Amino acid sequence: MNRDIRLIGLALFLWGVGEGLFFYIQPLYIEQLGANPAQVGGVLSLMGLAAALAYIPTGYLSDRLPRKPVLLGGWLLGFLAVLISALARSWQALAPGLILYGLSAYCIPVINAYLATAARGENLERVFTATFAAHTAGTVLSPTVGGLLAEALSMRAVYLISAVLFALSTATVLGISPQQPAEKRNRQGGWRLVLTPRFLRFAGPVLLTFFSMYLLFPLAPNFLADVRGLSTARVGALGSVYAVGTTLLSLALGRLRGEPRAWGLFLGQGLVWASAALLLWAPGMAGAALAFFLRGAYQACRALTQARAGNLLGEARRGLSLGATETVIAAAQVLAPAAAGWLYVVHPVWPFLAALALVPAGAVLTAALPGDGAI
Repeated sequence: MNRDIRLIGLALFLWGVGEGLFFYIQPLYIEQLGANPAQVGGVLSLMGLAAALAYIPTGYLSDRLPRKPVLLGGWLLGFLAVLISALARSWQALAPGLILYGLSAYCIPVINAYLATAARGENLERVFTATFAAHTAGTVLSPTVGGLLAEALSMRAVYLISAVLFALSTATVLGISPQQPAEKRNRQGGWRLVLTPRFLRFAGPVLLTFFSMYLLFPLAPNFLADVRGLSTARVGALGSVYAVGTTLLSLALGRLRGEPRAWGLFLGQGLVWASAALLLWAPGMAGAALAFFLRGAYQACRALTQARAGNLLGEARRGLSLGATETVIAAAQVLAPAAAGWLYVVHPVWPFLAALALVPAGAVLTAALPGDGAI
């Protein structure tokens, strides 16, 4: 990996440390500010919606504008969002901060496009999984620290500490090399390419796959606190276990080869399915810890899906392809929290039962995905 890829990895590591302090106990913070489970799911859906609306436009622009300024804009937006969240006094006041944080995620497809170009389009599975594993490596200890800080100080103090780490991450991004998009003559077709049958045959299975897996995420902390009786500190510690699982499983699944079948994605979904089963039926902290470790395969599946999309529409339209794929994943992450919130109101186990039913269907479709450029 060259210098620019390593700097992106370091910036993501620092961001992961800051994000890990609050992200895994954020649903509890929303609840503390007066929201019920359906409202928690709704607010988290708004955050996902904000990201989903930004992915395609910014991916499209990253094929036309210098990528470094676009990346810096996302980093700065996330920094501002954390400050707003720290000042919130109600869940309604927190919502704008969460929406801005969702918007800051627009730089994910731009990061992927930058990495793919820096790597010259080669070994994208390893480049994507290893670089984003740096982000999750940053969250190994910070969720535990965040839970302890929240109990000893306050959630607002946690967000302020995160803001400092986000500032350091932003300073790191300043050190990467500028990167120009491909020449205009190589960008024929425009954004309408994402509406072609070629791309839609890829997008459909991806939508179902990530919707079914993400049903596990939004209210798992609430389930463990409300039903299993775990403390905030212990829920935060599970975030650290999740980070370890994400880091190790991303590196392992990123090394799997199996064209034309997506074996890494297939196996990753199986691990997430096992995580749902453990959350429901494995007793105590040990069962919850194993469940959170295995659900780390979700982020590996995300990176592997982006790696497959990296060359889907060609190098000149890489940002568009990655932005559109991230939009599909974000759409799943918009729909799943709302669905999980309503299911949780009916009965706390229902979101996990729904995931157990749907994940196998997504896995079957994912196993049949063709390789890059073959759709």
